[in-house]
Amino acid sequence: MTVNPENETKPALPVWARIVLVIFSFIIMTGVFQMLGMLLMHVSFHDRLASQAISLQQNVILSAMGLIPLALIIYTFRKFIDKRSISSMGFSLKNRTRDIVAGFFIAVILFIFGSFILVEINAISLTYIGFDISAFWLSLVLFTIVALNEEILMRGYILNNLLTSTNKYVALLISAVIFSVLHGLNPNISFLSFINLMLAGIILGSTYIFTQNLWFPISLHLFWNFFQGPVLGYSVSGMKISSIFKVTFIGSNTVNGGQFGFEGSLVCTVLLIIAISLIMGYYQGYFKKITGNN
Repeated sequence: MTVNPENETKPALPVWARIVLVIFSFIIMTGVFQMLGMLLMHVSFHDRLASQAISLQQNVILSAMGLIPLALIIYTFRKFIDKRSISSMGFSLKNRTRDIVAGFFIAVILFIFGSFILVEINAISLTYIGFDISAFWLSLVLFTIVALNEEILMRGYILNNLLTSTNKYVALLISAVIFSVLHGLNPNISFLSFINLMLAGIILGSTYIFTQNLWFPISLHLFWNFFQGPVLGYSVSGMKISSIFKVTFIGSNTVNGGQFGFEGSLVCTVLLIIAISLIMGYYQGYFKKITGNN
């Protein structure tokens, strides 16, 4: 089943061409805007790649500059090529408080439970470092920007367009693979972390294929990164950031994720598969069938 466009005006390009062009445009224009920001802040390309070499404030500014080209690209493609409205990407907040809360709690539960398992099997240890209120709020701003950037592009544009031309589950899988590939150059990435990023793409799009609304994936993405990095002290997709706790890895990186972070761990793989199954089961009505509720 596919999603019908809101009007009968035919897009100027086929879906695959739009997706390739929007990704290419985003990479090029984001690079240009961030290079401009680096020049203004006297940040070298090497320092930008090694994110811990620049301040949290600089990281926030450079990430925020990525929103500018994204907004320009999405507006241009949506209006002149897709010939559909921006709102049809899924920005409505009406009756979406539950989605935002669900994204928060799923992220918290996955990280608390996952970290508890890793501590219990002696794969990691956690040490309290201290609470820096300034770093706390700056990190929240940073990962809000990251979540908005990636979800508007990946779910709001790419998955939304795929849903107009193919089965929703195929669209979800394709968008998840693209999501993982776009993280392929992150520091310390492994085959397992690549698979987990694909699973992350599936869970982030798991509600979108049923609701076409962005607030669950934005919330889950935001709090997933926030609890992983600034709170618990894991690397976030290979990048270290100031945190409240320090995580020390013990034993196999396959089990604990190592320097890539929790997303590189086998525990993460298992928990993501369980969470995806529960979300899909909920939207497909399996739990109602089991309990006999209509």
